[in-house]
Amino acid sequence: MGAPGSYGTLSLSPDGKRVAFDRYDSSPVNVDVWVHDLAQGTTNRFTFDPARDEQPVWSPDGSQIVWSSQRDGASNLYQKPSNLAGVETALLKSAEQKIPQDWSRDGRFLLYTVTHADANSDLWVLPLEGERNPIPLLTTKFIEGQGRFSPDGRYIAYVSNESGPYEVYVRPFSADGKVGGQQMISQGGGGQPQWRHDGKELFYITTDSKLVAVPVSTAPTFQRTGAPVALFTVPIFGIGFADGQRWAAMPDVQEFLINSVRTEAASEPITVILNWMELLKK
Repeated sequence: MGAPGSYGTLSLSPDGKRVAFDRYDSSPVNVDVWVHDLAQGTTNRFTFDPARDEQPVWSPDGSQIVWSSQRDGASNLYQKPSNLAGVETALLKSAEQKIPQDWSRDGRFLLYTVTHADANSDLWVLPLEGERNPIPLLTTKFIEGQGRFSPDGRYIAYVSNESGPYEVYVRPFSADGKVGGQQMISQGGGGQPQWRHDGKELFYITTDSKLVAVPVSTAPTFQRTGAPVALFTVPIFGIGFADGQRWAAMPDVQEFLINSVRTEAASEPITVILNWMELLKK
């Protein structure tokens, strides 16, 4: 449970101009989604329900935001236009606790997690065309989460504790729910994976708070094309499944948006953009 005013997960719009994030209200049990315009420096509240609204995910064209809400008891998935002009609608309602993870670039699939009573979680996909019947992807006795589609939609990167500590893995993705064998990407612990916008690198955070870049290729098959490189150390807030996504690479990969933890005696994380110092003055 976060302190009032503290920030949680963040999600960068596809064009890199806006960031959606969840923030604790004055009540420690209420969380809402907000949207910040990086160019204008303006911030607008996106959800208003007194229940927990969190974990925003952008549509590939930036016109919609999906998030998880507990307004009906279980965490269900809701959708609303990102320009604040439309009405929010329920996208998926069921008895399970659900958290959106990523939206495929072709707009056809939404990746989300289902968390069970024993705290284990699985990866599912919701087709956004046709009958829209949810499809189980990874339903094991382990925890799987933080799923991300590769830019070409052929693979998913995700986090699992099947080997003990949380590690980053990659598996092929198929619309019928069949996934091939996984490849472990991190070694010694890793989380919060993200693909570079052109798919040529896979980033993740290590247990000692280093941002690592792994050169990869997804065609004709997934393979590493170079050695992992630790870019820099970030004061990130956790790497585990429950911590959500707390950083993002800008489209040009020259800057990174990071929800960092203050080093002084304060419980409120702050948002930092590396190499973009003028925004810190706003």
